[in-house]
Amino acid sequence: MSDNENNLFDLEGDALDEALLAAIDETDEEERLAREKKAQENLERAEQARITAIEKEQARAKIDELRKNLPNEGRRYFLPVEEFECFTDRNDATLTGVVYGTLKKGDDVYLYRKDGRALGTKVLSVEAYNNSLFEPAEEVSQNKAKVTIAIDYAKTGFTADDAVSKFSILTSVKPSVKDDKGKMAIENPMLSGLMFKYPEYNKDKEYISLLMGSIANGRFLVPAMDEGGAAVDGKKKLKVIMVTKKESPDKRALPLFTDLQALYLWRQLFEGEKKPSIIVMTFPEASKFVSKDGFDIVFNPSGPVSFGLPNNAVSAMSNVMSKHASGAKVEREVINDGSKVIVGVPRPGEETESVRRALINYCKKNTAINKAGLMMLIRNGQMSYLVITDSPKVTSQVVFKGISEALKPHLTTTKRVDFSLYSEAPFAKDYFAKQKWDYERV
Repeated sequence: MSDNENNLFDLEGDALDEALLAAIDETDEEERLAREKKAQENLERAEQARITAIEKEQARAKIDELRKNLPNEGRRYFLPVEEFECFTDRNDATLTGVVYGTLKKGDDVYLYRKDGRALGTKVLSVEAYNNSLFEPAEEVSQNKAKVTIAIDYAKTGFTADDAVSKFSILTSVKPSVKDDKGKMAIENPMLSGLMFKYPEYNKDKEYISLLMGSIANGRFLVPAMDEGGAAVDGKKKLKVIMVTKKESPDKRALPLFTDLQALYLWRQLFEGEKKPSIIVMTFPEASKFVSKDGFDIVFNPSGPVSFGLPNNAVSAMSNVMSKHASGAKVEREVINDGSKVIVGVPRPGEETESVRRALINYCKKNTAINKAGLMMLIRNGQMSYLVITDSPKVTSQVVFKGISEALKPHLTTTKRVDFSLYSEAPFAKDYFAKQKWDYERV
């Protein structure tokens, strides 16, 4: 080679060969290191995948273990009663209807009655409908069935005539009660069960009465998004998420969800990075919200069953509730398709049952009270219990004060109790013509 300084190498013979070999070795080393790095990355990914799989398996195991400890393994189902037979000599009742979900023999269940009372009981036997007949089964899912449940008629005070009625709801969903933190899950078991029959019975007046009564006394979940900006009094400014109607894209509706399971069916709401906040609304609050802009209301827009109330029907229901709450006589109120609306049934739950027992116990000790009944009163969006007594007017103040003191220790969610004499409450006559008095002196 020449000494030209532009030459790549100023080496000759063995020196050049050594340089080339060194360069090749260096390249091989780089490739080896790269291969090792890639292999290490693959190992790390494989290890992470293994850890993730273990975590998922552990999570599944925890969920399975949790389900074992939940009533009925966490299964959620409803049976709206269409036919029934009560047997006081056997202390049971046979209910016939379609099971939505999976019900099993031996399940702990609740029977929600049209008077608002919830009876905790047990499934004694199950018969699944097979073509033209019922056959004994261990469980039934999404099918017509005959289900026999236990009822202690003497203990509950029920009779064969009033223990069960058409459109009672048998379900695994228990009444809402406060947890250790004072919070209460949003559940509307009666309404959720009735909704399954909406396509079939939406022209039936008795059915619509129960449906509207359940709506009037319900508490619902409403999704909302944070509007941003500074919080006021520690509270974020939220904007309610509305839905549009397929048949009228320019028309918006307020979505009300009966429970968390129904809310989670609205999957697109949770697919984005920004998850919604959840607020709770009573029907009077929802009615007030939609009245300003003429919005409709839609219940469980993503199912399992959905139905809507047009704004004029919402307004009509609110008017009826206001008149009942004020004690004004309602000769006949109609909404939408002419169905009669009835409000005043106390919301099912542990608190209501505790208040009812306290009322009955007080009445047993006071000979001035012939009859007494518990209702729910709604005034300006606020709920209170309403006690109706058939007793002399001259002793009414003493009686009301005594009942108030007896019920006070049992008031947790609903803090107020109102009173009225049966003789001075025209609306109560219609109510107790259809509902059983909680107490009647023998």
